[in-house]
Amino acid sequence: AEFFADIALCPMEMVKVKIQTSPTGSFPTTFVPAYNYMVNNRADTRFPFGSVLPLWGRQIPYTMAKFFFFEKIVQLFYTHALTAPKETYSKSTQLTVTFASGYIAGVICALVSQAPDNIVSQMGKAENKGKSFGAIAA
Repeated sequence: AEFFADIALCPMEMVKVKIQTSPTGSFPTTFVPAYNYMVNNRADTRFPFGSVLPLWGRQIPYTMAKFFFFEKIVQLFYTHALTAPKETYSKSTQLTVTFASGYIAGVICALVSQAPDNIVSQMGKAENKGKSFGAIAA
């Protein structure tokens, strides 16, 4: 699902990153003009799917880690902190465990996806124009 969602997300992500990483005055700062610029300069911007590989490199590991670590952290809570059967705890306690597990898993996922996220940001910078994903990562 993440694979296909990223394909749909890629054009908007490219516009967002270009807006965020361009020096002031060198690129439109609102969505519609920025989108139009990207469309009209496809050869230079690699729009609409030029950053799909680094997007996958960021989002797919993030999503996989989120599911894995969320389940492991819930298991750790009920194994080490709350040792009675899960069903014996109130709904509010179970909700707190779910919330805390999701929060902790999100922090871990941010660490997992940090390097690819930086590469996606670097791809939007003018000095990296024409460089491949691998060249920017090196």
